[in-house]
Amino acid sequence: MRLSTRIRRIPPSLLLAIGFALMVVISIFAALFAYQSQRGAERVAHTLAVEGEISDLLLALRVAESAERGFLITEDDAFVTRHAEAANAVKRQLTRLSELVSDNASQLERLKILRPLIKRRLADFNAAIELRRENRVEAANEIVRRTENRDAMVRINAVARDMLGEEAALYRERGTEASQSSIGMFVLMGIGGVFILLLGVMALLALRRADRERDEAQQELIDTNENLESLVADRSRDLIAANEEVQRFAYIVSHDLRSPLVNIMGFTSELETLRDQIFMQMATLRGNQDIRDETEAETEDAQDSERATEDELYTDFDEALQFIKNSISKMDKLISAVLTLSRQGRRAFKPEFVDMTEMVDDLTGTVAHQASEKEAEFKVGSLPDLYSDRLALEQIFSNLIDNALKYLRADVPGVIEITGRETPLQVIYEVRDNGRGIEEKDFQRIFELFRRSGTQDTPGEGIGLAHVRTLVRRMGGDMKVESVFGEGSVFTVTLPKKLPKNERTAA
Repeated sequence: MRLSTRIRRIPPSLLLAIGFALMVVISIFAALFAYQSQRGAERVAHTLAVEGEISDLLLALRVAESAERGFLITEDDAFVTRHAEAANAVKRQLTRLSELVSDNASQLERLKILRPLIKRRLADFNAAIELRRENRVEAANEIVRRTENRDAMVRINAVARDMLGEEAALYRERGTEASQSSIGMFVLMGIGGVFILLLGVMALLALRRADRERDEAQQELIDTNENLESLVADRSRDLIAANEEVQRFAYIVSHDLRSPLVNIMGFTSELETLRDQIFMQMATLRGNQDIRDETEAETEDAQDSERATEDELYTDFDEALQFIKNSISKMDKLISAVLTLSRQGRRAFKPEFVDMTEMVDDLTGTVAHQASEKEAEFKVGSLPDLYSDRLALEQIFSNLIDNALKYLRADVPGVIEITGRETPLQVIYEVRDNGRGIEEKDFQRIFELFRRSGTQDTPGEGIGLAHVRTLVRRMGGDMKVESVFGEGSVFTVTLPKKLPKNERTAA
């Protein structure tokens, strides 16, 4: 495999990470070199400052000496003033020089030698000036001519030269260090620039490869989407056909079940009539038997026993017939529910603009008397509007409101709150209550057909929520429940802002 091909295979993210790491390393070393270069420059400047102070010290000392000799020759007080200024400058420069060489032990030792020599020399200058003022010219000149004074000045110059020599050596050393740091920084920046340029080339190759692969993937995705759309359309047609078949089957089965149910109800009525006739005949026979028993002197206890047996038999017979009637009634309701679901499944949606706040207010108004009986109140917020099927929406929210009222608790005032919010494509409604709540294990069970949860102390067939979720899904939405058992429930209905086109006709 060629190198260029290998480079193009490197992920751009890896190149970015390498480039970032390289920049961090270069920045760290550049900062280090810059710091070293700055420190070197500061040390060079410090060395130059020390050299300058030494030179200024010698100059001030010579000025003081010249001013002393000028006064001895001319007796001009201007020279005395100049001498005083130079002497003060010498003292200040000695102080600054002590501060500057405080980090250099050898220079401090030389300064210890230099300080008393300068002090002594300044004292000689002052003594000569005072003698001249007293007109003791010869004594003043004697101080100037003393050999030890000339030797002191020579010694001062020698010590100063030694200090300047050491500072010169330090200047060369520190200048070299500063230069090396600067060179190192420039070399590092150069190497870093080369590496960054190389990474840029590699990143460019990798990006070109990524662009080519993206274009290929995009074209493949377009081809796949075309095939997928065709496949989805085929599957949708199959599902619609299957759904229609299931709905027709449910309708036919439910309709056909009505015939034997009607027959059973008819035969039950005939059984009631037959029962009445049988017990009337038994009563007649018992009356005739009573007459015979009087002639035969049968005991009264035996007659009472027969009557009790007949009454018990009548009661059992009546209970059995009532059980059959109740079962028939329940089955009739279930068949009616299945027929209702079947008809709803075949109904075409008719989208229209729906003012949801107004619609929900109307629904809560129809059950206001029930809410008043249960001491419950409705809180309806400002609900986002929809372009959807009004009848389906009324069925959805009517069921949810009825359920919320039905399962309120008796120990607290009922509160049913209906709120809504919207996203760019959807609207989300919530129906919240403080009723009995639902156990977590029943969250899915309550949406199943003919299934209910909790204590069954309220009328119902278990089709309401199943019907609601079916309608919501047909409208392109979703529904879920959150609940804390014993505290209340929240039913969340999510719907598209506009009814999907494929649901605007019969499903």
